[in-house]
Amino acid sequence: MNDFYLSLKDEHKPTIIYTTYSNIDNINNRFRLIYVFNEPIRSNEYYRGIANTIVYNIQKEIEGFDLKDKTCLNASQQFAGNGNDNVVYYYNDNIFCFTDFGFDENYLSNSDSILKKERKNNIQTDLKSPIGNTEFMKDFWGMSYKRNEEIFIRKYAEIYPFIEATPLPETDSDTPYILLPDNYVKIARYWYKEPLTKGDGTIVYKSHAVKLKSGHRRKLLYDGCLLRKIMLPEITMEHLLYCLVCERRYYVDNQDKVITNKILYQIAKDAWNDTKRSIKPKKEERQFVVNPKYCEKYGVNKQAARNIATKMLLDLQLKQLYDTNLSVKENLESLKNQGIKIGKSSLYNWVKSQKI
Repeated sequence: MNDFYLSLKDEHKPTIIYTTYSNIDNINNRFRLIYVFNEPIRSNEYYRGIANTIVYNIQKEIEGFDLKDKTCLNASQQFAGNGNDNVVYYYNDNIFCFTDFGFDENYLSNSDSILKKERKNNIQTDLKSPIGNTEFMKDFWGMSYKRNEEIFIRKYAEIYPFIEATPLPETDSDTPYILLPDNYVKIARYWYKEPLTKGDGTIVYKSHAVKLKSGHRRKLLYDGCLLRKIMLPEITMEHLLYCLVCERRYYVDNQDKVITNKILYQIAKDAWNDTKRSIKPKKEERQFVVNPKYCEKYGVNKQAARNIATKMLLDLQLKQLYDTNLSVKENLESLKNQGIKIGKSSLYNWVKSQKI
């Protein structure tokens, strides 16, 4: 508990933290956090929203943090106390307001007009939202997990494309490759192959994406937003939000329904406004990807096009880097130092073809 408490930012440290009855140090570490607010929380819905946002903030500050006991997300399940003599606790003078954790104070207002509007329309609005597309937001808040989600995705697919990598430059159909930009980044995916038996007994494999599971979902979704800000520096918040809906639909295991629309909105808003945190994307080792237009025009498969592209690019590199003042052996060493992989016999054949 001590390490956890010290890892939190001072402004986010709970007012009280103490070990619970079932705590066993270094074996079953159990402790409870109490946040004292400057005004009452008048509904379980708002309580759950605030609790989820606090957990989300903790996950941003402590990598790998996972909320084991989900009952704390329901106000009716709260139990405050520990009758053991060995209770460990810390306390401070922190008194919080809703906006300390990124919640919109206007939205959490308990005025009758807002509550009645929510009950009547089942549509939530953010009075300080940077999103100007009101139809988009109405559709977003009116959508529930799995219900109307696919309709929402299809409706806005052309306006806000689901980007998973830096957009590539347009390339004509006579070029077998598309060169990757120097700043190329992509969202990492992991796949597994499911064996399927056909009618004749042969086995084929179908690829499926490994979905994000409880424990790291929010952090990875947040990191994905930061990567998309690198892919498209001018990306809008609604575009980020749309991409998060697609992520939840296709790449997140959300059977527990924890990743709600509110959570997606909070992630998009925080990431869009985040100017302090930097993320170092994994360096792309590939130089190019196969141009599908070339494959379609010339009727070749990707592997054949890749082989053609590799030879073409190697030829271009050799023409730029080969020094006619050096011997083939010296050029071979020079090319190797510059990261060009080519065998001795291949280089001799290339020199011969160029009549050098």
